[in-house]
Amino acid sequence: MNTYYLFLKSYPTHVGFGFLLTFFSSLGQTFLISLYVPHILLELGISNSAFGAIYAVATIGSALLLVNFGGLIDHRPLPAYLYKTIGVLGAASVLLGLTHHVALLLPALLGLRFGGQGLMTHISHTVLGRHFEVDRGKALSLASLGFSVGEMVFPIFIALIIPLVGWRISLVMNATLLLAVLLPALQFLPLDEFGPATDSTADEVIEPVSRFALLKDRAFWTVAPSVVVLSLGTTGVFFYQLVLAQSRGWSAAWYSAVFSSYAASRFLFGLLGGTLVDRFTAKKLYAVHLAPLLFGLVVLGTTTEAWGAVVFLLSAGVSLGSSSSIKAALFAELHGTEGYGRVRSTYTSFMVAGTALGPMLFGTLLDAGVGFPTILVGTGVLLAAAALPTLSFTL
Repeated sequence: MNTYYLFLKSYPTHVGFGFLLTFFSSLGQTFLISLYVPHILLELGISNSAFGAIYAVATIGSALLLVNFGGLIDHRPLPAYLYKTIGVLGAASVLLGLTHHVALLLPALLGLRFGGQGLMTHISHTVLGRHFEVDRGKALSLASLGFSVGEMVFPIFIALIIPLVGWRISLVMNATLLLAVLLPALQFLPLDEFGPATDSTADEVIEPVSRFALLKDRAFWTVAPSVVVLSLGTTGVFFYQLVLAQSRGWSAAWYSAVFSSYAASRFLFGLLGGTLVDRFTAKKLYAVHLAPLLFGLVVLGTTTEAWGAVVFLLSAGVSLGSSSSIKAALFAELHGTEGYGRVRSTYTSFMVAGTALGPMLFGTLLDAGVGFPTILVGTGVLLAAAALPTLSFTL
């Protein structure tokens, strides 16, 4: 941990930049939006399946937008790019709070998914991933702690605020918090140092890869399936986690309490992942870091005992905590940092598509009478099959 302290001491504003963006990406993440779903369904009078379909369309739309706009970070001034992203996310949060008709639900969700899960995360990891070379893993790990802190802070904040002011005002308060904290903080962060980077210091200069060339790259298609399945599986499980708890006879209060074990595990391995990347490289770690999640899915699928949920949450925290830094570093190792924004946005669009398909696929299977044991074990098998080709990176 001393290496993290020394790195943070040397680059406090750089890490702060990445951390703040991942923290406020929470406004567009599934875990936060799901807290408003019961209120939206009740007031707009729509069904779970209708909301799921709208959410899937919004998420896929976000993936398509990210393909088109994510690469602009490679040659556009960062401040303007970032301010527009903040504007999209803040406006979408307000719009959702003002939504009284289902017609406004899609643009509101699209803005949240694109601005939050999409661009805020994309900017944080792209900027730090291309800015740091030797300590890339540490930078990405420290920045990724914003995800874990957001998962700890926002649910508590929202749970306290909604009974006092209502769910609509709480969404406006989320946007106000974004603008009141992030905009002033940016004045003290080194945005001018975060211009497009090159690999000029490397022994071998890697030419920028076009999106067409990337989609023809064997390495891309070695990684992309596991990126999709990882997002599909984890989003599907977390989207229906309370339904799963109810089917197992676990109280929502108990499950919400043990969910903190996931946040703690993700926080710890968010730190450890960066150290491991700097020591072993992301290529050697990629397939390995998926193993705990695979184990957790099998355990959760094959036992109805309460301890199975704890095992799954701890295991998921290990994989997802280390995943952010490992994936971001892997993309740079495979394709270089020149044109990194275009590369990462392409991978991220596949990931976002997976998050859209997860709840839809899980919901369809559940409605068809397929039980959670089959779904969870099947997801584990699918993840193993998708990850198998990436073992070639360790050879």
